[in-house]
Amino acid sequence: MIAVPARMLASALAITLLASPAVGQSAPPVAERVIPPLPPQGLRFDPAALPDRAQVLAVLNHTAAAQMVQLQRRPIHIPATLANRGSINVNWISATYLIGLARLAREQDSIGARDYLRSVAEHYNFGLLGGWSPRNMLDADNIAIGDVYQELYALSGSPGEIGPLRQRLDYTLPYLQMEPEPAKLVWWWCDALFMAPPVYARMAALTGDDRYLHAMDEQWWRIHDRLWSSEHGLFFRDERFITRTTANGQPVFWGRGNGWVVAGLARTLEVMPADFASRERYLQVFRTMMARIASLQRAQDGLWTTSLLDPQDPAGPETTGSAFYIYAMAWGINHGVLDRATYQPLVLKGWTGLASLIQPNGLLGHAQRAGDQPEPSGPGDHALYGTGGFLLAGTEVMKLGQAVRALPEAELVRDPPPTETRLPIAKRPPPADGTAEAMAGWARAQAERQAMIDLGYDPLLDGGETLDRER
Repeated sequence: MIAVPARMLASALAITLLASPAVGQSAPPVAERVIPPLPPQGLRFDPAALPDRAQVLAVLNHTAAAQMVQLQRRPIHIPATLANRGSINVNWISATYLIGLARLAREQDSIGARDYLRSVAEHYNFGLLGGWSPRNMLDADNIAIGDVYQELYALSGSPGEIGPLRQRLDYTLPYLQMEPEPAKLVWWWCDALFMAPPVYARMAALTGDDRYLHAMDEQWWRIHDRLWSSEHGLFFRDERFITRTTANGQPVFWGRGNGWVVAGLARTLEVMPADFASRERYLQVFRTMMARIASLQRAQDGLWTTSLLDPQDPAGPETTGSAFYIYAMAWGINHGVLDRATYQPLVLKGWTGLASLIQPNGLLGHAQRAGDQPEPSGPGDHALYGTGGFLLAGTEVMKLGQAVRALPEAELVRDPPPTETRLPIAKRPPPADGTAEAMAGWARAQAERQAMIDLGYDPLLDGGETLDRER
């Protein structure tokens, strides 16, 4: 069995605590936002035709901004209380929205999405939840936010933006591949396959360190061996559901649970090396699931029910799982993994149905609340992960008419370096009121700022960046 040194545990716990937001720290600075209007065509799409990219983009901007406005109205309370429910944080619920928002920003950033991502990340100092116990440090839900930090790091190249994440992943590596395999899984529920594997695979791509990919791979197939149903081509949510049945005697396969899996597979395969040993096995699982899920699409609206094999328990559409299916199918078509002729009609029908359930407040309705099994939902049920899934789906649907994209995808192009050194004291123009007291205060602050530049060592300016690369 691989031993995990106590020193590693203590170090990782300490770093986690240091990465947490300070008590009394203010909420992310979000400027007053205006929700862009829906396009002239509104939410109406023709399921027999490729959607207009501009229309899809306008709908995505509308709902993404509506979500930001809603979050702005929900301040963060410290210490945390039930009033924090629905506020922006770094749990899996918020992370899923932010992951979708990051994908939207890759296409267009007219709503300030990337600034919002950075504001959230900096408010939480690029930290992760779970430092209060070893079990929670291993929790895949607490790792999901890492994708957002990786997105920002890919653009900036600032090592501090993935430092806490990398230390957390390093802590988990021995546990993910313990030998002999323990009776209990580290990632024991199928939702985990969205939350963590893409982060490990991308960390390997960003750093060139394959340990992350191999550890993820070991745990992924252990989950597969426990929760995969070869008979149904689907994943049980966790081991409790292997023997459970619905009110009508059908096996319980949760819609969103399997949505987490296929959406996570797409994001993992997107950064997995083409020659990785088990890549074809991942593709086989993805194709098998997509074929099974395609057969379960509702004829009336192109969506899926929350209980995949029992559409009456409960009845009606559920949008979070549906959004992930549409995303994964469109992603598969766009990357040459799925047959266009077979799946594109299903995607177009699903997208038409999904968009029609955006409510007057700009948010996606019929989003089942957080849980672990099929439950009913209605038009007024919204969720951050529902918005995130919708954004993921739309960013792939808008590309259906484009050429197939090769895998793995190239990492983002790094932004040009900033023209101004960013310091705790900002560079500001003289105060407008011009009083002697105000001018003196401004001059003192700017002089101290200049002293930071003149006297303080900066690895980027003074030759130390090579040390970062060598570490």
